[in-house]
Parts: sequence; structure tokens; C-alpha cells
Amino acid sequence: MPVCSPFCGWRYNPEKVNLEKIVAPPYDIVSEEEKFYYKSLSPYNVFHLELPQSYLKAKELVQKWIEEKIILQDPYPSLYFYELSFSFNQRRFTRKGIILLIKLSSSKSGIILPHEKTYPKVTADRFKLLKHTFFQFSQVFGLYEDPSLESFKNWGENFILLYEIRFKEELHRLYKLENSFFIKKFLTFLFPKKIYIADGHHRYATALKFKNYLEKIWGKNEKKDYNFIVMYLCALEDENLLMLPTHRVFYLENSQNFLSKLLTYSEITKELPPEELPRIDLHFENKSQEFGVYLPKSLKIFRLKPAFGAQIYKKDFLLWEVPLYNFLQILEEIFEKPEEKFKEEGRVEFLSDLEKIRERVNQNLTSAVGILFPSISPLILKKIAQANKLMPHKSTYFYPKILTGLVFNQIKGETLNLDYLK
Repeated sequence: MPVCSPFCGWRYNPEKVNLEKIVAPPYDIVSEEEKFYYKSLSPYNVFHLELPQSYLKAKELVQKWIEEKIILQDPYPSLYFYELSFSFNQRRFTRKGIILLIKLSSSKSGIILPHEKTYPKVTADRFKLLKHTFFQFSQVFGLYEDPSLESFKNWGENFILLYEIRFKEELHRLYKLENSFFIKKFLTFLFPKKIYIADGHHRYATALKFKNYLEKIWGKNEKKDYNFIVMYLCALEDENLLMLPTHRVFYLENSQNFLSKLLTYSEITKELPPEELPRIDLHFENKSQEFGVYLPKSLKIFRLKPAFGAQIYKKDFLLWEVPLYNFLQILEEIFEKPEEKFKEEGRVEFLSDLEKIRERVNQNLTSAVGILFPSISPLILKKIAQANKLMPHKSTYFYPKILTGLVFNQIKGETLNLDYLK
């Protein structure tokens, strides 16, 4: 059962900055060009902290911004209500979530459950940033079960609107909730729940590592703030929660040779005009067993051959429901190495934007291959997490991403007031 708490968040001072120029997407989904672009928008853009010139520079900047009142700390512990309106496939959605502190726990406890693998190299970088700044600049995205969507009912007008930011085609609103009655009501609702990590596995692993580091310095105390991480939570069953796939572009020596080797383990079920790329998800019929391949002037749907599919099912019948997992079994059979090695070699790119996949493939005519996956239900994530299994890295893409820069959490070694749970 998760122990949760409101907190006194640090936020940008709207009298000092242009809010639309200081926010950014999560650091791990942007290209090098995009990192430079966001930093160029403003000297106060959050990427100067999240992706700094150096860890020491981030420490100096955050202290300077505090002194200059570029960022201010809210005086009272609050929950932060985050409302995100967006369009997808000609439909309008509004996703609702809460930003709050949640007590860290290992996956073995069964309280907070991951679903994806992490890489130590990424965690080491985030740990150094946290060690220098003592700030969590972005949130882990978590899910909780709420089949009847009770958690946000009857909240009335108890919110204080803090920000309204237009970002691309999306509208992001951040509210503050200071009312102790409604804070206690929400935390009580969450108390018997499990939390499933949707996005931010490396941030979570970093926070656990940082907690262990500070316990050696300041000692163990369950109520100290370094036992907690700031998270953004949504209801798993909300129809406004869109879990899309993360596609791949592989850069190979010979794309046509790879295509022929795919036919050992899978078969082509559909050949589509390349113009159908934006609608590829509509063409998958047996989602767990299928994937798409995009080459210049070529778009095909592949399906696992029954014999090879049966091998994978026997190996792990739960992960067999994840199309990416099945494709990676083929990849390892062909190249005799895991996808992680392609990542280390700079020969795979993770993309959710189908138009970017088209661009990459068309710019690298002989080497690039776009691998496309169908969308699957968030309930599959829940099943896998409950079984203490892990999907491959970058299996899911929760759309749209929450913005970095709306609210920060500072770790001071202070004792939190957890009376809300009584």
C-alpha cells in the first residue's frame, strides 16, 4: 500500500519568465537537435537544469534561480492537479492526473510495480544530476486502478489554477489543491492500491539509489523526504489514457538482406501502399503476433509463423502478448545479439512519430528499416507487472507526454508530516 504525501513544490515565477518557453518534453524522448532548440528558447528553459552543460552548472543555476526568484516554493503542502487536453485520430481527449509524493519501495514489495527494463548507464547519469542538485525536476508517470473513475469525482471548485500552457496542439493546465479534506480523501483512496510505473523507470531507479546513498550519510528514517519521489498518477481504466507503441528504426548494413531473413520466422500477410503509414495501426488484425516493416516505397505487415510463435509462447506466455517482445526474439535469432547492443552501437532509434520514421528511412535508403508495432491495452502492462516480469526497454509510449518544468521537488533531508494518513 503506497504511502503518499502532498508537498511544497517549486515552480517558475510567471512574472519572471514566459511559461511557454521554459517547459519541454521529457528529456529521454528528444533528439540532440531538439535539446538545443528548447535551450535556445530561453535561458530559463528547464533543459538547462535537466540536461545541463555539467552537473555543477545545474547546481549553480538552480541556486541562482532561487536567489533571483525565477523559481518560488509554494508555502503550503499541496497536491497538483494536471489536466491535459489533446486530439488524436480526430477525437478530443482530456486526461486527468495528480502530482504528489510517493514513498519509494522495491519491486519485491509489490506496492510500486515496474514493467520495463532499465540500463545502469542512464541511471548513473541521472544519479549524478540528483546528487549535485537535490532536485527532482520531472515526474515518474504512474497508474492506479479505478474502474469506476471515483478518484476525481465531487472535487468541486477546490482547485487554484496556476498555469495554462499551450504546447504544440495540446493544452496543459496545472492546478493546486491545498484543501486538507480533499487531500486526505484522495490519499485514503490511493492507500489500498498498487502503483504501476508507466513511464520514468530510470528516474525511479535513480531515486532508490539516491535514497540508499543518503541513508548512509543521514541515517534511516522512514519519514524523511529522501524516501519519497514525485510522481504523476492517472487512472489505469480512463479512456483518455492512450498507450501507444514505441517504434524502431534500425540502421543495418543491408536492409534487403534483413528483410529476406525475416521470412524464416514470419510471413507477409499484407502489402500496403506507403501512404498508409499514418494509419498502420488499423491494418493489424492479430496484434500480439504482428509487426510492420517500412522501407522506401514499401509497407508490409508481417505475422509470426505458427511454429516460431509457439516457441515464444512456451518460453513466456505473458510476454508473448507484447508484439515488440516477439519481434526482438526474431532480431536476436538473426543477429545473435540483443537490441541493447544495437543501442550501444548507435544503430537503433526509438520513435513514436510515424512521420519521423518515414523521414529517417527515406534519408537512409539502403540501411534504414522502420519496424512498426500495433497499440496494445494498458491492461497487458498491469498483467505483466503483477507477474513481476518486465517488458523490453521502450515498449510503450503514453501519449501525450507530461511536460517537464511545471513543478519540481526538492530533497532537503526534512521530516514529512504524514498526518493526512491518520
